[in-house]
Amino acid sequence: MGLKLQVEIKQSTEELEKAVKYAVEASSLERLQMLYWLKTGQFTSRRTLAERLGRDEATITRWLKKYKDGGYRGLLEVKQAPGKEPIVTGEHLERFRGF
Repeated sequence: MGLKLQVEIKQSTEELEKAVKYAVEASSLERLQMLYWLKTGQFTSRRTLAERLGRDEATITRWLKKYKDGGYRGLLEVKQAPGKEPIVTGEHLERFRGF
């Protein structure tokens, strides 16, 4: 069945329930749902969480590490790829928009 998780979740059940209800992004919803299930004892192993969320066990492990290291905010942080800097900027860009 998988190893039992040893995670201390600092938020209350009510806080997590409210956060799940008002989550805007799908990635946040999944992560908050995971915390809620762990807090309420509905799921107790990475494997069962992974199956329920349709994710790999490694993803669950990574999310839990983010929570342990950065707390609530660390778990919900979604990093963006930096991308390439635009070649045309400032007033030159505004002139092009006028066409």
